[in-house]
Amino acid sequence: MPGLLFLASLFEVELSVRVYNNVPMNSDKQLIVISDLDGTLLDHHSYQFDDAQPALALLADEHIPLILNSSKTAAEIIEIRNALGNNEPFIAENGGGIFLPKGSGFMCVTLGRPREEFLPIIASLRHQMALSFTGFCEMSIQQLMDCTGLSEQACLLARQRDFTEPLLWQDSEEALHLFTRALAQQDLQAIHGGRFVHISGLTDKGKSIDWIRGYFQRQHNRDVEVIALGDSDNDIPMLAQADHPFIVRSPAHSPPTMPGHRALISEHMGPKGWNDCILSFFRNPEFQNR
Repeated sequence: MPGLLFLASLFEVELSVRVYNNVPMNSDKQLIVISDLDGTLLDHHSYQFDDAQPALALLADEHIPLILNSSKTAAEIIEIRNALGNNEPFIAENGGGIFLPKGSGFMCVTLGRPREEFLPIIASLRHQMALSFTGFCEMSIQQLMDCTGLSEQACLLARQRDFTEPLLWQDSEEALHLFTRALAQQDLQAIHGGRFVHISGLTDKGKSIDWIRGYFQRQHNRDVEVIALGDSDNDIPMLAQADHPFIVRSPAHSPPTMPGHRALISEHMGPKGWNDCILSFFRNPEFQNR
């Protein structure tokens, strides 16, 4: 199995991965896996997850919850969740809302600022600062399809937003920096995702982790350890809160840096790298330290 690169502040060490027939488990703690989608569990170009099937099967066999944590909308994640056969809670729009299964639907725990509150602020700043960008709310379905490669149905789901507004940035990096500072004065933030700059209230993928950890502690009546996987800068808060953070390589950008945190970087990209990370964790006692 391909090796993983262990990142510390001063050195890199290549680790070999040994394969074991049985998954080493610690019955004193409940493991959960929290994962980004685009570029991590889903291929950056095709949005497929076929290469992750062995690891997905392992998690299912061992009854280890997989919680999806994405900048995608709840409507989008529900579709992906169904395709995965996943029945766990999920986190939508960069931590804006945590969705818990309830009956035939979901109960939303709201952590983010409602999108309709800050869309006028974004429009006003664009006019005042003479900025060039296009928001999701302004794009036609065809424009979204051309920009993302998603199907018409997927684009319709992507537009059902509650807590974030993705912007296709068409201005300079300096302008983005100034825009980010202006947003901060309005208690808003700009987070770089795989393709877009996501505007939201002061929430992120990491702030929802404590809530999810407590939820599963209550459900299982034992301490919880979190394995987290992501590929971009907006995943850093989630990875920083995890007990076992993994960075999955992306074809679109370099791995994010996490000063002061230890993380593992996959050799392969997207779902293949995701698969390697999960299998290596459970099949190599060196990853346990439990």
